[in-house]
Amino acid sequence: MKRRLKREAKTAAKFSIVGSAATAAHLAIAAAMSAALPALSEFLVNCCGFFFAFQISLFGHRRLTFHARGRARRFFLLAVLGFALNNVVLALLLATTSLSGFWPIGIATLTVPLITYVGSRLWAFREPQS
Repeated sequence: MKRRLKREAKTAAKFSIVGSAATAAHLAIAAAMSAALPALSEFLVNCCGFFFAFQISLFGHRRLTFHARGRARRFFLLAVLGFALNNVVLALLLATTSLSGFWPIGIATLTVPLITYVGSRLWAFREPQS
């Protein structure tokens, strides 16, 4: 049991590293687009950041986190569901606060990682049963 917990903690740490890199890319794209084109919708900016970050996330989780090919379709579905949740949070922030531009995107983007980890571990990159 202790060995399994240790292995799971190591996997979660790798997931965090890859996820942090993808999130940083997402937020960097969003910040750059928000600064360069402030008239663009926060949702469009968020979508561009998401698609860029997805590529980093899929590659990193396949190669570093799970050392498994995984099911790209499942991971994409999971990522899209996470992105949908991200946009619900973004919509709520835009509707209920005076925030606009990059800040609500940043807050929304940081709310989803735990859900994505659990779904990735248990479904998208699940190890085959022996």
